[in-house]
Amino acid sequence: MELSKRLHMVASMVEKGSIPADAGCDHGYVAIYLIQNGISPHVFAMDVNEGPLERAREHVEEYGLAAYIDVRLSDGLSGLPCRGGRPEADTLLAAGMGGRLTVKILEEGAEKLAGMRWVILQPQSEPWLVRKSLRNLGYFITDENMIWEEGKYYAVMKAVNLRNLPEGFPVGRLEEEARSFFRNRPVFSETEWEQAGDRYGSWLLIRRNPVLFSYLEDCLDKTAGILKGIDGQKDDAGYSDKTGKRLAQLKEEQRLLEQLLMLYKEKSL
Repeated sequence: MELSKRLHMVASMVEKGSIPADAGCDHGYVAIYLIQNGISPHVFAMDVNEGPLERAREHVEEYGLAAYIDVRLSDGLSGLPCRGGRPEADTLLAAGMGGRLTVKILEEGAEKLAGMRWVILQPQSEPWLVRKSLRNLGYFITDENMIWEEGKYYAVMKAVNLRNLPEGFPVGRLEEEARSFFRNRPVFSETEWEQAGDRYGSWLLIRRNPVLFSYLEDCLDKTAGILKGIDGQKDDAGYSDKTGKRLAQLKEEQRLLEQLLMLYKEKSL
């Protein structure tokens, strides 16, 4: 099974031997890939719509993997079975949905997520909402990646359940690495760095992800263009209160983007 760059990025973060529940599986491609490549022994391919689910069933049958992939109708994690009070999957996959829908799946599935170990998400929009939701649910983001495909930026994040850590998992070291990185760069306050991490991805910034660099440059160009347009609206009386507030927000965003781009000019990681 050949995957798009976006879906391959998601699949590449799945832990070998884990059992994922792919919420919003669409055609079932990720589930098929995980089984074919010996990454997972079993996968739950789930979708809220019968149409995409039927296509997934057809593909699973076509590849002869019905014994390994459980295709089922499910709104988020609601249809994921439990055994002995614990969900039968240990990893949630959710790719290609808007940020708010992703958060809805997380929050409505909080009880099952408490018994799972990993979450791998690729929100199409508002990733900062997703990062905040993960934190509120007791999950710690351990890895992030970003690609450019077919004219769009895609970011994926992987998080671990702090209440169900794998034995020996170095979460303390990762937490200190993140704290140290931002603590040693006193351009912003701790709160401002947290906000920057929520918006753009702490690990993408820490590791100087090259695709994020392009994304930040694009954001800076767009912000400058909006500022120029607002400047043209100024009359003898200045700006309206609403425009003035918007102008201040944009200038702050411009300052943030400029400082984040400066990270890429540092010689050492």
